[in-house]
Amino acid sequence: MSGPLTYGMGSDPVAVAKVLNDFAKGNDKFVILAGGMPNAVMTAKEVSALASLPSRNELLAMLMGTMQAPITKFVQTLNEVPGRFARTLAAVRDKQAAEA
Repeated sequence: MSGPLTYGMGSDPVAVAKVLNDFAKGNDKFVILAGGMPNAVMTAKEVSALASLPSRNELLAMLMGTMQAPITKFVQTLNEVPGRFARTLAAVRDKQAAEA
């Protein structure tokens, strides 16, 4: 390693990779040569792939949405039964009122 070097550190490796990758796209003189994570050395291509991943918060939001979907659909189904019953009674009432 020779010349000026830049190190980026953070608790979220995806966020660090995104910031450095975005900066490298806008500046021709800034070139990512390698990256590192605990117990791993990464090539520039691997750093770019890491930067394309969703952030930790986005992944947690996706996970929560996936976990909530079955419960939400179940509640909607349970709510639909009394709603349909009420609409049927209203239609019968309206029909009887129209006939009278």
